[in-house]
Amino acid sequence: MKLNILCDSDWESRVSSVLSQLSSSGYHRLFEERDYGIGLLGIVVVIMCRDPKLNFKRRVRFAKKEKHLYMDIMLNLDQMRQAEPNVRKRTIIDRLAEEVPIVLHRYAIPDFDDARFLADFKGWLKDIGWSGETAAPSDK
Repeated sequence: MKLNILCDSDWESRVSSVLSQLSSSGYHRLFEERDYGIGLLGIVVVIMCRDPKLNFKRRVRFAKKEKHLYMDIMLNLDQMRQAEPNVRKRTIIDRLAEEVPIVLHRYAIPDFDDARFLADFKGWLKDIGWSGETAAPSDK
């Protein structure tokens, strides 16, 4: 399984810094080594944190042919700009934990062990060690 967590964000949000720290946790290798079935080969999550005036809309798409799920997670730029680094981390972790399962459950994907993937995904998020920090309220 290929898992990619990317961002399209204003530099002031500092989202890219958090994602850099997530990448250093080795999640790419962790999930590549696991097999959840042939029904879903990859998940791409894009953390969006842009000026609301740009009117970005959330995108969610399951590409059946390539067996990849694409999703955006929208963050509030003003909140992220003002947030302390630990709050930014917690906000991103909380939104990943909340939204990835919701989007995944929208699709009936044959030959994919979503329960095992989600258990591993949530376990990885917990193991990162950012769970003791307080997050800003989510703004969906």
